[in-house]
Amino acid sequence: MNKIDIKKLGILLIVSLITVNFFGCSKPKEGVIAEVNGVDITKEEFNGDYQVYKKIYERLLGEDALQQVGQDGKTLEETLKEDILEKLIMEKLVEKETEGMKITVTDEEIQNKLDDYANQMGGDEKFDEFLLSNNISKDFFKENMRKEILVDKHKENIIKDINISEEDAKKFYEENKDNLILIRASHILVSSEEEGKKILERLKDGEDFATLATLESLDSVSAAQGGDLGYFRKGQMISEFEDAAFSLEIGETSDLIKTEVGYHIIHLEDRKETYEDLKQDIVDMLKEQEYIEKIRELRNKAKVKTI
Repeated sequence: MNKIDIKKLGILLIVSLITVNFFGCSKPKEGVIAEVNGVDITKEEFNGDYQVYKKIYERLLGEDALQQVGQDGKTLEETLKEDILEKLIMEKLVEKETEGMKITVTDEEIQNKLDDYANQMGGDEKFDEFLLSNNISKDFFKENMRKEILVDKHKENIIKDINISEEDAKKFYEENKDNLILIRASHILVSSEEEGKKILERLKDGEDFATLATLESLDSVSAAQGGDLGYFRKGQMISEFEDAAFSLEIGETSDLIKTEVGYHIIHLEDRKETYEDLKQDIVDMLKEQEYIEKIRELRNKAKVKTI
């Protein structure tokens, strides 16, 4: 139901904020699509990422999602391919820099993160079903967990010494308060109005929202977590969904909401809008901006060649 659920796609979020697209060209090299400071990016790496993200986008936005044309005149497929290449470039740069910082990722850390995912989805069996239904191999998932942990450690190492003053945080809040409101919502997605009405009746009869979401929702990712979509801001969801979600009171459940992907029932879990509620988010956001600047500098200095 998201426009582009980029916040769930890990490192692609940072990539989307770094609009750097300059490449040198060199002679073809079998099995390699680019070089980053002399380190190869293989077709296999690229295709692995592309197939997984393609599947996610099609599930979230429909089978023809990648053919949709954005405001920049590019199809979502073209943008996704560019973002994946930038993601792989960034991963190579971070990997190299973390070597100098003596930052590593252990097998235990990877396994702990995998266990967290499995627990969130209701156990190993549900996790395996998720991987299978999304055509993701466990090895691919583990390797991406390793990269994600490495980027997180790199970011932590960079931002740990950054101090954001109260004055700067309050100024940012005052200038952006309308766009900073955060809500946390759960939803149940079904394909027809008839199905939606039946679920609304079951909710009125006292059935648990999270249980129904797990059993009935077509959104397999959120269904695995009782329909929970986490926190999001305006601009991240389809407009009809967003309008309905932001109009709810905490604890309130919506009527049926029709969007291009089906019929939704939305339950509002939480809302943050005061400075005190959002202070830590603002500090984290300002630190994130400084980290992105660091990544942009790293990318600007990189010698990248497409092959």
